[in-house]
Amino acid sequence: MAAPAPLLLSVGDRRSRRSIDGGCPLKPTLLAALFAAFITVAPALAADPSIGRTALTLPDAKEVQTTFKSDAPKIILHAELLDMQQGTKVSADWIAENTNGAAPPNFKIDSAEITVKDEDEATFSLSKPNNGWPVGDYRVDLLIDGAKAKSVAFKVAD
Repeated sequence: MAAPAPLLLSVGDRRSRRSIDGGCPLKPTLLAALFAAFITVAPALAADPSIGRTALTLPDAKEVQTTFKSDAPKIILHAELLDMQQGTKVSADWIAENTNGAAPPNFKIDSAEITVKDEDEATFSLSKPNNGWPVGDYRVDLLIDGAKAKSVAFKVAD
């Protein structure tokens, strides 16, 4: 059995163009169409931006916490940024879910936003209110370009 002819991809060449296995001719227009289809589909295969691991801490703390004392000076949220393009907006809404009447249910305490440059982590913080943190349930809603991506719950207890 004779070896198949080599693959020829020269557009101007009129010789027979064969696939690698010696099958049907490969026309330049088909090759161009396949390449264009790949270029069109490739961006759709990229991962969507998301929030990865999160951690709530106190300033200068090494331990992750989910419960804080009412005299905590500041609560810090670290959030891993996954597949974020430059210019993506990431925001954190600090919510008091249930503070036993100190604030209305699901009260937005504060909000902060960053614009991603080339970082892979965002840090948001909220300082202690003048009279201390009311005991209760809280959360931080993380949004990517205005769409809720993740919620991180925590408690304040004495």
